[in-house]
Amino acid sequence: MKKTVCVIGLGNRGTEYLGFLKYFHRSKVDIFALCDSRQQALDDIAPRFAVPQERRFVSTDAFFAKGVLSDALIIATQDASHYAITKQAILTGYKLILLEKPVSGVRAEYTELRDLAKAHGALLIICHVLRYSNYYGKIKEILASGQLGEIVSVNHTENVGYFHFAHSFVRGNWRSEAASTPSILAKCCHDIDLIAWFMDSPCVSVSSVGSLRFFRKENAPAGAAATCMGGCKAKKDCPYDAEKLYLTDPFYKAKFIKYMKRTLTGKAHNKRSDVENAVRNGDYGRCVFACDNDVCDNQTVTMTFRNGATAVLCMNGFSDRMFRECHIVGTKGELVGYGSKLTMHLFGGKTTRVRTSPIHLSGHVEGDIRLISGFVKLLCGETDDLTNVTTIDATVISHDIALAAEESRRNGGVPVRMKET
Repeated sequence: MKKTVCVIGLGNRGTEYLGFLKYFHRSKVDIFALCDSRQQALDDIAPRFAVPQERRFVSTDAFFAKGVLSDALIIATQDASHYAITKQAILTGYKLILLEKPVSGVRAEYTELRDLAKAHGALLIICHVLRYSNYYGKIKEILASGQLGEIVSVNHTENVGYFHFAHSFVRGNWRSEAASTPSILAKCCHDIDLIAWFMDSPCVSVSSVGSLRFFRKENAPAGAAATCMGGCKAKKDCPYDAEKLYLTDPFYKAKFIKYMKRTLTGKAHNKRSDVENAVRNGDYGRCVFACDNDVCDNQTVTMTFRNGATAVLCMNGFSDRMFRECHIVGTKGELVGYGSKLTMHLFGGKTTRVRTSPIHLSGHVEGDIRLISGFVKLLCGETDDLTNVTTIDATVISHDIALAAEESRRNGGVPVRMKET
């Protein structure tokens, strides 16, 4: 008998997970019900997964009023809503919940969810998808093998991509700390989770510096207008020109955001005129120097761990491509990771190019696929091994470090001593 899953939140992440369930796990799982506050999203998405009208909900109150509808629940709504919806899900009686990250920017909220899940016998898994990729899994395997000796330091960089940062953290849903969370939590809790996982030792001290350096009104070029299609005289040489990014760049030059039409318009099916109207009149067509953004566009976090090792995480929003760099130094050797390439150097020995996956996928996409596969195995009782599953317990660690980094940054980089969780 097939298991059932409900999904709350039909944005990019929610619909991606639905697609993986349908195309990779249809023999084991049925999509039972969907919930989203936007009727348009329900009308567009529900028919693809054969969800009837009576099992489509436009409010979480109506959804939870029906009690426990399925064997598992996926929550993929906007960050600020995660705490309230997840709390309601646990109290309603859902026992297996997959929640998009970050959980919350308030420690009292994510620790309450941890304690609630434990008290109610619920397994709350957070979507730290990078842990699930072969690439990062291979790094963890090498570290655990002892080939590199003891870890001395980790230097990890998240290159967000200038176009992606502008799309998500200047014009988009994660531009405001009040409406979302600090960018170091929203964008880099993945990376902090990886570092803590690699170290396998408690973090004892965190310091951080960073700022909103560039995407500010005073940095607007001469002739800039409030919107890119509103008579801007600086757009010819501006890499952030929304008309180019979302409409006119040819396919060989276009960034992935050009194809996120639903994000701009709210509709699954779009004409060029729909996208043009959204760029001309919507949030994504605003000048990047005239938005209401307030999150950091660059930040560096330094962490010290109980085992004596240190780690440095750098987030920057100004790279030409989206990729991560990771340099791990041990007492016997080092690992150098660049994008999807991984090389191991053993001191006084050989240098090896480490193969991590039979096919080339970005760490995020591969991680997404493997996350859902692991979720389905737990759902179907095919495994009870939680060794490498990112439960809420692991999330508390990464979120604590991220919030300590923000506390330090706001106080001029003064180190923050971590408390035992």
